Amino acid sequence: MKHKAFTEIVANTTRVPEGTVAMFGRNLKSAGLLTTGARGVNAPEMTVLDLTRMLIALCATDRPADAVEVTNRYRVARCVKGCKIEVEGDEVGTVEEGDTLEEVLSGTLDLPFLVLSVLKPCFFIHWNRLEAELLIQDARIIFRVDLTDEEKEAQFRGSFSGISTRRGLDTHELSEMAVAFYLEKEEGTTWEEMKKTGSAAKVAARHIFGVKDEGSDDGDT
Repeated sequence: MKHKAFTEIVANTTRVPEGTVAMFGRNLKSAGLLTTGARGVNAPEMTVLDLTRMLIALCATDRPADAVEVTNRYRVARCVKGCKIEVEGDEVGTVEEGDTLEEVLSGTLDLPFLVLSVLKPCFFIHWNRLEAELLIQDARIIFRVDLTDEEKEAQFRGSFSGISTRRGLDTHELSEMAVAFYLEKEEGTTWEEMKKTGSAAKVAARHIFGVKDEGSDDGDT
């Protein structure tokens, strides 16, 4: 999908005004944190990594002017304790101690939709603790940013305690945004083209619910 459709999907799902999401996007693009290139029909396609970075920015601040700074801090936040991710007893991934938030969140959003629906991920950033949290089934994966000397001193004094300020996205919201990228990959076409031809709902039904297209026989795959 192009940047315009990307912005619309993020805004509609997160309920952040589209103009605000666009401002976040411009700042992240100018810093090389989002895919950029030509405009119009030759514009590049956005990626799951772009979605990951945009969500980190939106959850880490409500100020577009701070988008680049907070994204660069939290995307390299490192996992405190690793764990295995399983679906019905089968391992589908492993999070290692030291893995970055960007690696793990983008890898999660890039999973097949049916796997994602079973894992039920939720994502939060705790502002006053300078931590990010990814909930996947029963696993609670914590990521911590590198603290400055001043922040370490504040943490020692207990300044990071108290009522937690947290922003995040639940399973439904993450899945709603990730599914568009999943369907593009499965169909080998763009989200815009699926919407233009009116096939988006049919494509989703086929890949997510196993509903066959009208006229297909039982031997179709």
